[in-house]
Amino acid sequence: MLVRLIFCSLFLFFFGKIFAEQSDTIVSRRSIFVIPNASYQPETSWAPGIAYGFYFPSSDISRISSISGSAVYTFRRQFIFNTTPRLFFADNKWYLFSNLHFSDFPDYFFGIGNEKTNIEEPFTTRSFAVLLQPQYEIRENLFVGANFSARTERARTNFSSAEMEQHIFDTFGTTGWTPYHKTSLGGVAMFDSRDNFFYPFRGTFLKTAFGLSRAGWASTYSLQTFELDFRKYVPMPFNEHIFAFQFKFDGIFGDEIPFQLLPTVGGADLLRGFRQGQYRENVLLATQAEYRFPIYRRLKASVFGAMGDVYNSRNFQLNNTMKFAYGVGLRYRLNDARVHLRVDVARNNFGDGWQFYIRATEAF
Repeated sequence: MLVRLIFCSLFLFFFGKIFAEQSDTIVSRRSIFVIPNASYQPETSWAPGIAYGFYFPSSDISRISSISGSAVYTFRRQFIFNTTPRLFFADNKWYLFSNLHFSDFPDYFFGIGNEKTNIEEPFTTRSFAVLLQPQYEIRENLFVGANFSARTERARTNFSSAEMEQHIFDTFGTTGWTPYHKTSLGGVAMFDSRDNFFYPFRGTFLKTAFGLSRAGWASTYSLQTFELDFRKYVPMPFNEHIFAFQFKFDGIFGDEIPFQLLPTVGGADLLRGFRQGQYRENVLLATQAEYRFPIYRRLKASVFGAMGDVYNSRNFQLNNTMKFAYGVGLRYRLNDARVHLRVDVARNNFGDGWQFYIRATEAF
């Protein structure tokens, strides 16, 4: 598996090096960083590792090819490797968004639904996933293309008792507890008028994608996925003060859905302040806003808030479980491409304590 990860990473790196646009008029210079990435999240405990990024030179600050990611080993004996190439080529008419992910991840199962349960059962999952979204610009800022993904996953159980195991299987089913494969093919459309990928000052981003999996066609289950991601960045009258807004919809549909694939609130990017994985269902609706402003030179700060929840599409109803979160953060610019090191603290309306996040990318 490690050899496969290294080979895929090298392939994507040299692919980007060959096809990324080169120009004599450079507004963003070539840069590379490898930084310690000691972080804390409720999902992982303390997580020492590295974050890395390679950014190709570009004459267009809004079209910068990059390969970034992280490798982490946590104090809960979790290993996570993630790399995300974003590559422009052929005079920026073609764009490839891709992701390679591997994890060996001890975690907890809290049940399925948007309400708290008394379940907190340990399990370990090993997964390998690939995402490819090649896209072509059919008109200014509008890209359309294919959406291909593949994932294989195996869960190892460590239930506290046979009674709890039977209770979980009787209540939530066994889907996801046995090994499964998922291969999906669909389409993607993206409108992107942002002036920069990594830290926009202005512009609009709208992306929709769907995927279809069919049992027996390199997939264990027949599934349909749909996502919509809308973001708006509005410059304020003050220099480099920005109001950023995001609306997010994620849905996965099918008669049997592995619980690991269900959308979840929380984590470092969406509804910061909630533990990722504690609330899962097949539909997610969420929105968040952030006010970003400079402090001194490369240092910036932000104030943010979010609301949302997960729902069962077969019994959809708004109720009093709506989740709210809020927090503050600091940003430090690492390079010309506007990549920032991000440190956030956040909490939620359920009375949980402050949660801490450290990342080398913006939440949105």
